[in-house]
Parts: sequence; structure tokens; C-alpha cells
Amino acid sequence: MKAKITYLSLCCLLLTSCQEAQDVHMVNNIQQTPIAQVGTQTIYKEDVDAELRDLPSHLQYLSQNKRARQKILNTLIRRSVLSQQAFALGLDQDTLVHRRINRSRDSIMIEALRDWELSQITTPNDKDIQTYYKLHISDFTIPEQIHARHILVRQKSEALAILKQLKQHKDDFASLAAQYSIDDSNKSRGGDLNWFPHGIMVADFEKVAFALKNIGDISKPVKTQYGWHIIELLGKRPAYKQTLEEAQDEILQILRQQALDSWMNDLVKDSQINIINNDDLEPTLQLPINQP
Repeated sequence: MKAKITYLSLCCLLLTSCQEAQDVHMVNNIQQTPIAQVGTQTIYKEDVDAELRDLPSHLQYLSQNKRARQKILNTLIRRSVLSQQAFALGLDQDTLVHRRINRSRDSIMIEALRDWELSQITTPNDKDIQTYYKLHISDFTIPEQIHARHILVRQKSEALAILKQLKQHKDDFASLAAQYSIDDSNKSRGGDLNWFPHGIMVADFEKVAFALKNIGDISKPVKTQYGWHIIELLGKRPAYKQTLEEAQDEILQILRQQALDSWMNDLVKDSQINIINNDDLEPTLQLPINQP
């Protein structure tokens, strides 16, 4: 069975006095702009926007990319066609599938409940924020950090050859990293590792990187399990304690989350719950005692 899919225009229409307004629907008092009809299901512009908002932060720029938005729409259309076919076959009536649908529904409703309760919570006052700050001052200590970049190669001889070039042309670090480094996660950025505190990098790398004293200092080749590194120091930040003003937004979120957790715990505690048979929780597969 082939579903007939009608595509509505994805182009943004410039509204002038001689043009008609774009078709807009109201769904649960929320403005929705339909862009495709897939069988019995309507796909809205807001559905595409929601998918784009769920992308990782470094991909958020795609929300303004027309090709990316078209790709998201195509994905939603495919998902809708396949989902409708599954329902048409009655697969939602399968016991295990039905339970999975219920679990997904529960997760969505819990998220909606959290958002609703957060909107009801009274904003903590200045005294509450100050009290929390004083009691948890150690939590607002920012550790020492450095900003560095590196070139990673497999052999020490390669590292020594690159170091020789750097001694003659120090400004070539980024271009040499792009050309020779085998660390694909940052070679396109000239080997830039951004800012990091102690405990992030492997021990041998960290020891040498934090020992560099002056901005622009370049290390001798450093061996780790990944290969041989040449490190350049780009910046240093000493450890410091955030002021109350700097920590205020974070504390506000913490206090709101604590209030939400307390409300949800009370809700569970006050509910009528009857454990029918704890024996049914026994695992069906007995693992050997020496296995985790």
C-alpha cells in the first residue's frame, strides 16, 4: 500500500498587502503551521523546529539551513508513513509493543509534568540564594585551567622534525597541526584543545602541559599511549572562587530542581502503592558468582 503524500511549500512567503497570509492552524491553543500531509497525519513546521532544537549545540546552526530542514522533514515523513503502517497492521496490540508504547508515553507525560511544576515553583529569594552559597562555597571554586594546542604524531622522529620547524617558524603551529597531526578531533582547528583543568588529559600529557610557564612556550615531544605530542601553551587561568553574583544563576537552578525533586518525592510517598509479589522480582537467569 502506497501512501499518497502531499507536500506543501517549504519556502518562506514574503507577506505584503497584496498577498494572502500563510495557512495557520491552532492545535491545543498553540499556533501550528502545516507543511505536509502524510495519510491521516499532518506534519507541522513546529515539528521540524522541535527536531532541530534537539540537535547537539554544535549543530544548532543547521536550524537556519534550508537543506537541513528539508532533510528533517523527509525523516518525519518517512517516520510517519512507517508508523501508520505499523498501526494499520495492528502491531500496537502486541503485548510487548503496547508496554513499550506506554513507557514512552509515561516518559513524555513525566517531562510535561516536570515543566508544569517548574512553572508553579516560586522563585527562590535572595536570602535563600545567599544561604545556599555560604553552605556550599567549595562547590563554586573554579579549578586552575590552561588553554593549549597540540600536534600528535606516531613516531618520535616525526615529532622532533616538526619541533625543529617550530623553532624556526613558531607561527606555523596551526598549519603544521593541520598538516601532520593524527588527532582528527582538533587538527582542523590547528590542534586547539580549548581550556581544560587537571584530570581531563592523560597523566603524562597533563604533567608537561601544566608545567609550561609562559604563553607561547612549546614542549619537547611527550609520549602517551596515543603517540607523541608537541604542546603549546596558549593561556593560563588560576583557580578562583566564584562570587555570589557569578554563581547566582546556577544556585537558582539548583534550588528550583531541589524544590521539584521534593514535590515529586512527596507525590510518590502520598500515592496508594501496593506491591503484589516481591518474589516475582527474582532474576530468571542466575549468573555465576564471579561475574559482575
